[in-house]
Amino acid sequence: MKHIMLSYQHDTQDLVKEIFQELRRENIPVWMDIYDGIAANLNQEMAEGVENSAAVCFFMSKEYQSSSNCRKELQYAESLNIPLIPCRLHADWKPSGWLGLISAGLKWFDFRDKSDKPINMAMDKLIYHIQVKIYHIEPTVFPDALIEPVYFRNRHKKLVVEENLSSSVSGPSSAQNSLTTLVSPSFQSGGENYALNKEPTSAIKKQSRFLDIQDRPSLMLSPISDYANSPLLPLETSVKPLHHLVPNLNRCVYIAKQNTKNNLDGLTSDEAASIHLYTMEWDESNQSLYSQLNRALRAVERETLIPYFSYLKLFLTALYKLPSIRATVWRGVKTHINSSYRSGMRIVWWGISSCTSSVSMLESETFLGKTGIRTLFSIECFNGKRINPYTYYKTEDEILLLPGSYFEVVSELDAGRDLHIIHMREITPPFPLIEPPFGLPATEINLTSPNGTIRGKSDTSTATNASSSSNLNKAKQPVRRISVSKHSKLSQSFKD
Repeated sequence: MKHIMLSYQHDTQDLVKEIFQELRRENIPVWMDIYDGIAANLNQEMAEGVENSAAVCFFMSKEYQSSSNCRKELQYAESLNIPLIPCRLHADWKPSGWLGLISAGLKWFDFRDKSDKPINMAMDKLIYHIQVKIYHIEPTVFPDALIEPVYFRNRHKKLVVEENLSSSVSGPSSAQNSLTTLVSPSFQSGGENYALNKEPTSAIKKQSRFLDIQDRPSLMLSPISDYANSPLLPLETSVKPLHHLVPNLNRCVYIAKQNTKNNLDGLTSDEAASIHLYTMEWDESNQSLYSQLNRALRAVERETLIPYFSYLKLFLTALYKLPSIRATVWRGVKTHINSSYRSGMRIVWWGISSCTSSVSMLESETFLGKTGIRTLFSIECFNGKRINPYTYYKTEDEILLLPGSYFEVVSELDAGRDLHIIHMREITPPFPLIEPPFGLPATEINLTSPNGTIRGKSDTSTATNASSSSNLNKAKQPVRRISVSKHSKLSQSFKD
């Protein structure tokens, strides 16, 4: 596969190195001179870098424009009709001359040093553009900043973001209203003509939650806490701190409340709507609430979660009220990540994990499909939360695994034809990885341990790997296990 070439002047090397590493984490082939080596013949090496490029991503600065070598790289790429991806770096400077001409009319990405947004927001858009526009693939996940901290390139950014987080925003700004709207449901500004239950026209939108496997399993973060101290607020109020992070929230909250007002089943209207809101998709899924919340849950710096505290309190209160189910559930991703999941490993998924009990759903081309590079997870869970009555997509048998779910890798299989199967079992962590919503009475907290007993908020039990396995075998409702032989019906169906 051809790579993405990073063309830059060395005064911006530190930033470009960060971007290089982020692209590599997304399994995007990327070429940068300091990593891929420069031969004695500089011109030959750079020419080969350009010729083997699927696109050239160039980082515009005054020094870049003055560099004869940078000019040669870009003009050679243009002569070969290689797509160009411009990135702006400085708020007080614009390209002119040859660089202004070559970048005119191209979509550019905003890494300007006085932007109010952290660097990984621009990274999300850049990664999405490369995956969809350059390689013409459905993203394995809509771009996620994994579990890296939010990078602030200068103090101005940090102060602006901190100020935004500390203030409540009453509604979306005019700038937010100009952002892309949901494909489904449709919305007519200023009126009440909402299409509440129309399915989206893009298959990409429906798959991203089920293919969003961005946790780095070997990294142990600090437990998720403090959100439980937030008051339990109405949905409209709980999302106020998120308006500057998630566009079009007002309309989506309205739709969620309308679609769940008759489907409460033991939840309050706000609790039911909080689940519905989580499952809704935005035009660009990296802007969706679920995408941005999971990004914050996976962040090394827990402060990233602060603006989500009120919503997380409401959302997790709803999930903890739902009965926990014991089942085998499935997730998948269109890449090979089996090297991070070896038999016997214990791993944590810090994000909220969307799974399905229907393996045939993942088999659909809308989701994982039957061809290409794929990794399929078979997960024995005991704390799954079935959200069908509340989800926006009623045809998906969606089961959520709570943030901080802890697993043991039971086995792994290369099933052939680019399909890998990883079998995992949920186990009790050595200490609680997420604080429960303490506003709930213990009798309303529906969590179970591997042996099937109900765990209330006071439970702090731990289990070793061996005891978890023993307890699982003694459960009153045994988990359906799968065979991971190369001749199993499951692996065969995904290879056909």
